[in-house]
Amino acid sequence: MYPFPEECNLIMTKFINTICLISISILATVVHGEESNNLRVEEFLIIGTKADKQRLAGSGIQIDAELIEKHAYSDLNQVISLSPGVYVREEDGYGLRPNIGIRGATAERSQKITLMEDGVLIAPAPYAAPAAYYMTNASRLYSLEVLKGPAAIAYGPHTVGGAVNMVTRPAQWSDSTEFRYTGGTDNFQILSAMGERVIGDLSFQVDALRYSSDGFKELANGADTGFVRNDFNIKAHWKPETQLKQSIILKLGYADESSNETYLGLTDLDFDTNPTQRYPASQQDSFDSDHSQIHLSHLIELPSDLQVNSKLYINRFDRAWNKFDGFIDGPDTQKVLQSPAENLNAYQVITGTQDSSVNNLVIDVTDNAREYGSEGLQIELTKQFDLGVYSHNIDFGIRYHQDYVHRDHQQYGFMMAEGDLMSDGVEYPAKTFNYAQSDAIALYLSDSIVKDDWTFNVGLRYEDIAGKLHNKNTGSKYQNSQYILAPGVGVHRKLTSNVGILAGVYVGFSPAGPGKSGADAEESINYEFGVRYEDESLSAEAIGFLSDYKNLIGRCRASDANCSVGEEFNGGQVEIGGIELNAQFQKSLNDYLEVNSQLSLTYTETAFQNSFLSGFSQWELVQKGDELPYVPKYAGRWQIGVGSGNWSVDAAVKYQHEMREVPGVDDFIPGKQTESLATLDLSFLWVASETIDYKLMVRNVTDESAIVSHRPFGARPNLPRMLLGQIRCRL
Repeated sequence: MYPFPEECNLIMTKFINTICLISISILATVVHGEESNNLRVEEFLIIGTKADKQRLAGSGIQIDAELIEKHAYSDLNQVISLSPGVYVREEDGYGLRPNIGIRGATAERSQKITLMEDGVLIAPAPYAAPAAYYMTNASRLYSLEVLKGPAAIAYGPHTVGGAVNMVTRPAQWSDSTEFRYTGGTDNFQILSAMGERVIGDLSFQVDALRYSSDGFKELANGADTGFVRNDFNIKAHWKPETQLKQSIILKLGYADESSNETYLGLTDLDFDTNPTQRYPASQQDSFDSDHSQIHLSHLIELPSDLQVNSKLYINRFDRAWNKFDGFIDGPDTQKVLQSPAENLNAYQVITGTQDSSVNNLVIDVTDNAREYGSEGLQIELTKQFDLGVYSHNIDFGIRYHQDYVHRDHQQYGFMMAEGDLMSDGVEYPAKTFNYAQSDAIALYLSDSIVKDDWTFNVGLRYEDIAGKLHNKNTGSKYQNSQYILAPGVGVHRKLTSNVGILAGVYVGFSPAGPGKSGADAEESINYEFGVRYEDESLSAEAIGFLSDYKNLIGRCRASDANCSVGEEFNGGQVEIGGIELNAQFQKSLNDYLEVNSQLSLTYTETAFQNSFLSGFSQWELVQKGDELPYVPKYAGRWQIGVGSGNWSVDAAVKYQHEMREVPGVDDFIPGKQTESLATLDLSFLWVASETIDYKLMVRNVTDESAIVSHRPFGARPNLPRMLLGQIRCRL
């Protein structure tokens, strides 16, 4: 493990001790009070209640437990597609490592959005290495919030697109036990158990989850292409009987994964022949990780409508991804797969039809081992008061955060021999051996001002970030610092009891990496405007957005050619604009039947505003007017269901337009684009009794197949048709 420097730990320790002393003092002064403590369960929500959302001076959506449960998705990509303005790039078919972008911000490893679990940063190292190789398992979600527009500046560090808050199950304050089993195609299985016990003013929750599959891809030697994930969490919620309303929540979690995932895809021709095959060169590929977390929060409502929410968090994430990474002293893999006839020898080695010894083509299998850590303390204060005819809701937040990543990428050589990989026995130097660290202090201040039918939101975010990078291969050490000031203004006007309009403008940013990053922080000015409607059965909004980027950032990954891991590139000025539509409908048709429907649609246009030549392989030569890679022009999802007391039927149609994989305009380049994909999911629920229910689900009913990405290496498929059955028991 690579701990933080001693001086940083001392600062952190003093900061934490001060807050703990304050909390203990508050408890001591009010412990003998008589007023009952009945804090709301929404301690971890950002948007808040349905009524709060209606007056939100900015766009946002909350996907509640009922919507998530309809199809019982274990894939976060599917859940978040219910939100407009969100783009998803598939990778493995199961959503093990989601690639999520918002409003044109790159979806690559979800690195341009702020990811939170219960209001706390959850990405392994959101400042030092923002690629999100860990995310909360979708099967644990109670609700999910996507926040965009001016209000998103409260939730940095990445505010160019927006923020995603994954909310786990809150205390229900009742004894309960639930068991769930799901089984399906390719030996897909989910086993989960959840229990809650209430002892006086203490709620104690335990949930355990295990899900796995043999995988839908095929290796010629019959080797496994599946995965196993385990997730175990304990949450203790204490609401002491004190004069002041308060609660203390301790959450402990551990998760691990072992999967046989690869970066290696197929040629387009081989994909057309059999999209689920895997080349023998990927036989050694495996991903292993473990994640642990400690989150402690204290919420108290002080006199004069002052609420203080303090959160201490510690996250650790270790991973080792042993995977095919091309050839040692051989041709570039992407070029081999794009033009196999021109690189026939290398193609035949990858496919196992020719031995490495024929042309001495040694396969590079690199163990990309990394250790991540993040920890911090954040304090949020909320104060409500009236000043004349104006009602104010002031939010102030401060966060001290540290994170790090240690990369140790060790190269190994393998020879293809009769369709199997055999070590060449040669010792190679480490490809990447470095340590990066970031220390950040973030503050935000916002005021939501209400007068009659008007709501104004004025906010300001400040970040002070110090970074260090130690390249242990060369011995070089670098330091950098950056600070960012980001204001935002939003307004909402209630025109009638059902209709409201909104508009806003804010500065978005994504910090540069620590040390010698090679790029400045990404900055943008973002505009939005729209209309919102609400009645007893229909909730809908239409939002137009425009983002003017000053200096787009591209980050080099281990699979990118001709750059080092973590190296950053500026892509100049970019404009991204579009329209988002979101609607939810629910109505009883008669005394027995109820229909519900949810719709999200997004239209997006992008354009580089200058021409340049970049060393970043995803951009290379860019001409003014070129569209950005991996941003679909159209994306949407429509869900509709009908049900009665003990049964329901739900259908979901998801569509994503083809995407460029390199900048361009007009015609797409063959082999450098994804394909449009529309899939249909069905779910059938039967509630047999108060304690047991059954669900039958079909994913991708029509078994549609499409190339969802050519990155990192070659064409990759979506999940084929999948049949699932579920039984749930409640005690």
